[in-house]
Amino acid sequence: MSVPRRPGQGPRDLSKPLEQIEILVEDVCDGWRLDRTLQHYLPWRSRTGVVRLIDGGYVDHRGETRASRKVVKGEVIVVRIPMAPVPDVGPTDCEIPILHEDEWVVVVDKPAGLAVHPAGKRVYGTLIHFLHKRYRSDRPEHDVVPRLLHRIDRETSGVLAAGLEEISHGQIRAQFEERTVRKVYLAVVHGCPKPTEGVIDLALGPARRSEIRLKQEVRDDGLRAETHYRVVETNGRHSLVELTPHTGRTHQLRVHMAAIGCPLVGDKLYGVREEVFLEYLQGEISEANREQLILDRHALHSARLRFWHPGVEETVEYEAPLPADMAALLER
Repeated sequence: MSVPRRPGQGPRDLSKPLEQIEILVEDVCDGWRLDRTLQHYLPWRSRTGVVRLIDGGYVDHRGETRASRKVVKGEVIVVRIPMAPVPDVGPTDCEIPILHEDEWVVVVDKPAGLAVHPAGKRVYGTLIHFLHKRYRSDRPEHDVVPRLLHRIDRETSGVLAAGLEEISHGQIRAQFEERTVRKVYLAVVHGCPKPTEGVIDLALGPARRSEIRLKQEVRDDGLRAETHYRVVETNGRHSLVELTPHTGRTHQLRVHMAAIGCPLVGDKLYGVREEVFLEYLQGEISEANREQLILDRHALHSARLRFWHPGVEETVEYEAPLPADMAALLER
């Protein structure tokens, strides 16, 4: 959920509830109805929800709140947010291990199941909320705005870094964009890849026959994708595999391992029938499908992250230990 900001406004403090939004009407909305304009700037709200805000007196547009009133480029619409209890579901300091912290960056060991930022109906209790709670302050001289340097999936655990200073954040972020950052993952997969070390060089693109928009597949006309893999250990049934992506395609590691016949344990999208993922989205996954998955989340862990640290002017590497749920799969 991206909340609109007027030019000059600083980043919102996510450790505090959102009380009001100020919307500066842009060219694209000039002459639109008020309700249509609010839907444009608040896309997570339905038309019914927007009308409810207007009828409830939460919208101030030139002192009026008529849905049919036309807006004009350059004017400001103020939307007050109806106050609701904020669920106490956010992580606490002790639940998210801090791997490294200095005046420029913070590196955490993100638990599986924790989203990194708000999206859709997941408004509270994300990693960025935790970071804002830790670093934001009402005193300007002590206020630090944490900014994510990269992202990992909600079900993926492990190393994740955020910038604490604007200039160094930009310098490190550029390394991610230029793909000079080294990322190493650990995955527990079904079976054991043969050979036990190699490079998967299979182009990827959207799955053409899937109902799921984000699903990817190997395609001759897809974008180049390359992954180096190495088996670390195996018990015959499952293997711990080290994965180093040399490109950054959507779901690359998961699709590549499934493509060579060794999907990730717990992968609802690439390891089992697609219907299991659809069940999961509806919160109705059956006991039989849970047993087939073995693990409640896909067994992928961001193990190591290496980049040039501009604050200390040297290459640094941070590592997160293999979590217990993945280690247990290798002991069985």
